[in-house]
Amino acid sequence: MGYDQFLTIDKKKMKQAKFRITFLLAILALGLASSCKQPTFINLTSQNISQNPSGIYTLQTEVDVQDRRIQRDTVEVKAIVGGETITMVQDPVNTSLWSCDYKLPGGFDEATYYFQVNYSTKLNSGAMKPGEIKSDLQVFRLENRYVGNLASYRGPVGVEIAVQGRGLTKYDSITIGEKKAQTRFLSENELRFIVPALPSGIDYPVQLIGGPHGALDIGDFRIDESLIGVVPASLEIASGDSSTLLFKIDYDAPAGGLKIDVITNVPDSVVMPEASISEGDRTANIPVQGGAPGEGKLIISADGYESIEVPVRVF
Repeated sequence: MGYDQFLTIDKKKMKQAKFRITFLLAILALGLASSCKQPTFINLTSQNISQNPSGIYTLQTEVDVQDRRIQRDTVEVKAIVGGETITMVQDPVNTSLWSCDYKLPGGFDEATYYFQVNYSTKLNSGAMKPGEIKSDLQVFRLENRYVGNLASYRGPVGVEIAVQGRGLTKYDSITIGEKKAQTRFLSENELRFIVPALPSGIDYPVQLIGGPHGALDIGDFRIDESLIGVVPASLEIASGDSSTLLFKIDYDAPAGGLKIDVITNVPDSVVMPEASISEGDRTANIPVQGGAPGEGKLIISADGYESIEVPVRVF
């Protein structure tokens, strides 16, 4: 092999070795870059905050620090609101949470802000390198409309329940268990609704419907079981003759009326139309006609009411 040929082969080997070294350095640099993750923010502050008389509002964020080289005791979080810098306080239990209070100047109904974290990273040489990260720009707005509470969180069908809040309008309505309730507007601070006919013994979600932000959750309402009064307590009727059953409830029938289900084990002996109590009424008279002779019972029920049995005899 000639000297020139040897030099050519040796240069090729040097180039290949140089390429391998460059490639390995690139992989190493990529690994180091992926391990040096900067802190990230999760904003826990609502975009719409209920207005309060003091005008003080809480800002909260979660700071996720994954880089092990960041010295945790050097981490400081601040909120910059309208040019004002506020030092945030670390939660003693969940050290990732930081919060601060901000007093909104009078006449303003929104504020623009961002979060900033300052920290120090320990380099391989042992030296400390300062770092700073800022969150995206955030906005919160005051919500002049909110629901405080229900006057009662349980009751029977037909009872009227007050809803207290702020910024209520005559266009608002209440739903209970997704069923629209008859709603009455009293003022911007109070609405009232009639508990609709729904099965008893269940907790139903109550919502305020209306306004620019859609439904607002109020709480849960439990419907308690009521009794239907029936007069007479037993029925005797001659075949072909007519009589009357009186149904009575303690509260006005809700919107749409109260449907009453009547079933019997002697269908050939009892002839009667569908029964209901009209909206706003508390009683209803339902005609009953005697059919074929027989003896049995009527089973009377309605949503939210305990069923009752009425003995019946047709002769």
